Amino acid sequence: MVDKEVPLVKAKKTMEKDVVLDPEGFFVIELDAKGIRTEYYSNVYKNKRIVSGRLEKVFVGTEADALSDSIALHVPCLRPEHYLYLGRELQKAQFAFEQKKRYVQGGC
Repeated sequence: MVDKEVPLVKAKKTMEKDVVLDPEGFFVIELDAKGIRTEYYSNVYKNKRIVSGRLEKVFVGTEADALSDSIALHVPCLRPEHYLYLGRELQKAQFAFEQKKRYVQGGC
């Protein structure tokens, strides 16, 4: 039983210009013959701006859900939208790996 009005929210993609970069770091996702390789880099700052990254961890596997779970466990401080982006990208990477297609990581 619903005792209050529940808002209906229409889905809307965040425009790339409005994306807030994660202050904790970024990921590079690539495919190789063995599966999906996901590198996590912490941000390197200069004058309060991100100028580079320092490789912190490498995650390898063939399934997006296992990689997502491992990343959430080992990099627990990301922005929620960053985890969502990773899930989408890892799913695309898994599909490309399974279909033996080229994968190019998408933007935010």
